[in-house]
Amino acid sequence: MNKMESSEDSAQFVDKYMPQLIQRVTMVMPIADELLAEDMIHKEMYSNISAARTNQSKMRELFKALHSGGNKVKSTFLSTLRENEPNLVQDLECSGKQRGEPENKSTISLKYKEFIRGEYATVQEYNSLPGEHVKLDDRYTEPLIIQKHRQQREREEEIRSRGQNFYQVMDQRDSETYKSTKVERLFDPDEHGDIQRTVILQGHSGTGKSFTSQKIMSDWAFGRLYEDQFDLVFHLRCKELNQATGRKSLMDLLNYDQSSSSMIKQVLHQSPERVLFLVDGFDELKFSLDVPKDSLPRDPWTQCSPEVTLSGLIRKQILHESFLLVTTRSTALDKLKEVVKHPVRYAEILGFSKEGVEEYFNRFFKKKQHSQQAFDSVRKNETLFTACFIPVICWIICTVYREQFDEGTEMIQSLETTTSIFVEFVATLLKHDCQDLGQSALTILQGLGKLAEKGMEEQQVLFDHDSVSQTVSDPSKVPFLCKFLQKKRVSQTTMYSFMHLSFQEFFTALSYMLLGDEEAQEKVRELLSKVRRGKENSHLLPIVQFLFGIANKEVGKRLEDKKYISCSQGIWTQLKHFILEVIDKEKEDRNAIDYHISSMWLFAFHCLYELHVDDFVKKAMNTYTEFNLTHIPLTKTDCWVLKYCFQHCERIQRLILNWCKLSAEKIKILLPALEKCQHLELQVDDLADDDLDGLLTALGEGKSLELDLTENNFSDEKVQDLLVALTKHKPRNIDIGVKSITSNTADKFMFLVNKAHADLESIGLHCCENVTLEANLQKNGVNGTLQISLWLKVSDMKMICDCIRASGYSLSEIDLSVSYVADLSDTDVDDLSAIIHPVDKLRLRFQHKDLYGQDAVSEGLHSQISLRGIEITLCGDPVFDWRKLFQLVHTLEQHPEWDEHADELISLLHSQTSLGDIGLFVSRLTERCATSVISLSQACPNLRMISLHVVEQGLLLEEVLHLLRASKRRPDCRVLVAGWRCRKPADQCTGRKDWSLCCDDSVRLNLHGETFTENVIRHGKKSDRPSYHPKSNRWCVVA
Repeated sequence: MNKMESSEDSAQFVDKYMPQLIQRVTMVMPIADELLAEDMIHKEMYSNISAARTNQSKMRELFKALHSGGNKVKSTFLSTLRENEPNLVQDLECSGKQRGEPENKSTISLKYKEFIRGEYATVQEYNSLPGEHVKLDDRYTEPLIIQKHRQQREREEEIRSRGQNFYQVMDQRDSETYKSTKVERLFDPDEHGDIQRTVILQGHSGTGKSFTSQKIMSDWAFGRLYEDQFDLVFHLRCKELNQATGRKSLMDLLNYDQSSSSMIKQVLHQSPERVLFLVDGFDELKFSLDVPKDSLPRDPWTQCSPEVTLSGLIRKQILHESFLLVTTRSTALDKLKEVVKHPVRYAEILGFSKEGVEEYFNRFFKKKQHSQQAFDSVRKNETLFTACFIPVICWIICTVYREQFDEGTEMIQSLETTTSIFVEFVATLLKHDCQDLGQSALTILQGLGKLAEKGMEEQQVLFDHDSVSQTVSDPSKVPFLCKFLQKKRVSQTTMYSFMHLSFQEFFTALSYMLLGDEEAQEKVRELLSKVRRGKENSHLLPIVQFLFGIANKEVGKRLEDKKYISCSQGIWTQLKHFILEVIDKEKEDRNAIDYHISSMWLFAFHCLYELHVDDFVKKAMNTYTEFNLTHIPLTKTDCWVLKYCFQHCERIQRLILNWCKLSAEKIKILLPALEKCQHLELQVDDLADDDLDGLLTALGEGKSLELDLTENNFSDEKVQDLLVALTKHKPRNIDIGVKSITSNTADKFMFLVNKAHADLESIGLHCCENVTLEANLQKNGVNGTLQISLWLKVSDMKMICDCIRASGYSLSEIDLSVSYVADLSDTDVDDLSAIIHPVDKLRLRFQHKDLYGQDAVSEGLHSQISLRGIEITLCGDPVFDWRKLFQLVHTLEQHPEWDEHADELISLLHSQTSLGDIGLFVSRLTERCATSVISLSQACPNLRMISLHVVEQGLLLEEVLHLLRASKRRPDCRVLVAGWRCRKPADQCTGRKDWSLCCDDSVRLNLHGETFTENVIRHGKKSDRPSYHPKSNRWCVVA
């Protein structure tokens, strides 16, 4: 026997005894190890085998590798199996010799599987020419399948959400909560341990039901699916059954190789529980299955009319022990329920998850580069990306991109418009899924348009049967609608929806174009009038956007070729005037930051993008020289639209992109626009070093710049690159996030300050939050306007300050904040002392970063520390024992009461004649605390303000307030006390655990000379007010 024959025999043996091998092989991993070592399986396949939990599961994964590797791999597997489990192989060989008939049956079964493999290995696409086909495995992507019926709220959430939010919803559906499942688990036992022999797999048009059916057939024939469950799997396409005539038995309707006829009859007779019938496309049946039960056949050989035979199968009169899988659109589910025999398992294909969309793109394109480019491009368009959950949309988009690649376009940027893809989708379903409706395409579109328009007017996405029937004839057969049952108290109601809100918006826009010219213009005029009214009609904006897309020449030509619509000149004129009006209205108050105005501005750009008429876009955009998009969160779609519109501007004088939620990915899209602008204000987070390179290249030279790059983490090298690059511009306000800095960075920092001093207003370096320094730069005794901000390690901060002073500058009006003294070393304290000397004015604040605000309350920290923060202002160059000061503050951070350490801190301040202001944040204002602080008024002659803030839980006690009023204070020293007062009896006080019930007043007390005033900032619930000033929250008491 030659080597090839031996390899073929080994492969046949492996195929023949696959079920037994899956059940009985125990040395799976040693066998897999040897196959991996001999390069018979890939690492990914090996990982799948290793990850499987049981030996049986591991063997199923191993067989996937064997089938994909062919005879050579199977032969190697058998050799390895002989070495690891010789007794098992010998037992199987002996049993085969003893059973002549089963072996013959197995051979015939293999022939049937070979027949199925040939039938289902390839598929034709919608646009395939005669003889063209693609491999099923190159296209099929596993869809998301769930088994839970959703409530109305959940369906609305799916219909209304878009972009990333939509796919987050899909991720939620792919969970145990919604009983998500896979094709291979459709016939697994349910939570009660029962196995349902009938499964209904429903889904909307284009979600992949038929593709899944073909994949089931192929995978079974290749031994990748249901190998242990079914000896035979049959596929009955309902579209083909419509053509059947005469009397047919079930055997007549089945698709199989005639040489396998005897074996098939034997299995149907002896082992019907090992047979699966897959009825695909129930919704496409033209005949009714409502047949009297007594006329149904009882066996697969009795000949009846096709509808009677099929009814007998679905109603389990034929081979009731067999398994049945029926696929159908959701619109035909109620008819199927009338004939299918219960119990039944229901499952629904929702379409693709986000990962599924990406996998489909990867499978479609041969080159990884092309798939990545196409997927990245689609992700930038939220409307299209959302629609990609429908596999047919994915196919249309990929087909359009493939044409671009085939024409030699290496780098693609974007699909022309969203509208163009929606038009292709509608045309595809009209051609392939509406042929048997008995209505013209125009009639179908008109009905859908009226329904969509009504829903948009009422902001409704779910429709009852009566509402739909008024506009759409036989809605259950229209592929653009989804149908489902909803529980309503003790009954059920039938509801409809469009596949997604974006399709409802598209059909609404399309409906205007399907009217007569005069009526269409009136409808569009009314729509635009509503949009002009403002925010309350913002839900209508996507309709206008689709109208601009339909007005696109290429899209309009496509619709005219299909004889659907023709965009009139009158409508086009209205749209042009409308968009120019929106632009002009925004220009009237460009500087007012109004979200609706800016949103309308962005909306106008989207309309221009959908229109894609370059001459008109250029005319519209050249009315702009400044763009302020502050506080508008820009999506990737928005950025792509802005890029298209900006490229039609001759120049951009001013571009402001602050707090737009820009990321590195979005900035890359906008780089060409940044090159054009003369003045740029930009705030962007999370840039990597490589992203900064691209940004610096796009900025070029000579721009007026305001850059907020605080929330970034650039390396020291990149910070230096940025500082050098900024010297070629006119920087005004610059903030940079850094990891750490070196002396080279400090030198380049000062080089930029020197070179750009005339233009620079502020510059900051941001690394940590523990210590921050802000100061004005002064040169030759003249106080300039340049402010620096340093959020750095103390050693780095000192390095910068030393470099500043070495360059001839001095620091003026220093503001130094320390969040957590415990983090500072003695060296840090000495460095801070050096930083703030000499100085003309110093504002120094200590505040524990974790012990202030609501977090402290929730953690119960209010009782763990008395002094929560301190702020002092010193005028002139202070002389302090800085180590002593920092040590006392550190100690007080750990003390729950005002004690001798707090008194010692106040005593330390007594010696500071330069003390101008002091502010203390305390948990409770005690008499000891008040006495100690008030003593500063006498000790410090230049002290002008004492502020006491009682934070969180503390109340202002009457005895303390009386002490303050009676205390000896300098007349020119003001005392401000802020805190809480409760004027209700203790047993009626509701406290502040629930702010809605809080009875405390938030007050501010002012003591100045002999005057004591109290202002109520916020009244507590049902708090008492002074009767002598019923309309005022202020009263005056003379001490």
